[in-house]
Amino acid sequence: MLQEQSPAAPVVLIVENDVLLRLVTACSLRSSGFEVLEAANSAEAMLVLASMPVDALFSDIDMPGKMDGLALAQWVRQRRLETRIILTSGGERALGSAKEYASFLAKPYADTDVEHLLRSVLPKAQTRAPQVRAIRH
Repeated sequence: MLQEQSPAAPVVLIVENDVLLRLVTACSLRSSGFEVLEAANSAEAMLVLASMPVDALFSDIDMPGKMDGLALAQWVRQRRLETRIILTSGGERALGSAKEYASFLAKPYADTDVEHLLRSVLPKAQTRAPQVRAIRH
């Protein structure tokens, strides 16, 4: 018999309007032990964030709609959600006041870069890889 011995997997919300990039990143993070939620834009992300706890937000800055990734990060911060924030964009971007509470990862990035940055911003207890042990009767 096998029993799960690790705490719940960290919940990461990926906000990216490029469907292929979002799917590839989500798949990679799932295989690394994260629980992944996906949103195509800030409006979808706000619905998710308002309805459930999310440990980390990984959001593109440049998105269509009324709210870009910087505004979404500010929305999260203003609501004092305990969500770590990582913003991404092609090339260097000025984060303005968001640099005080958000990390930045330039595109293009490797899947391992996303995982390493998430593990560095999340509390250590949340980022342990799942461990399974055998129980004998």
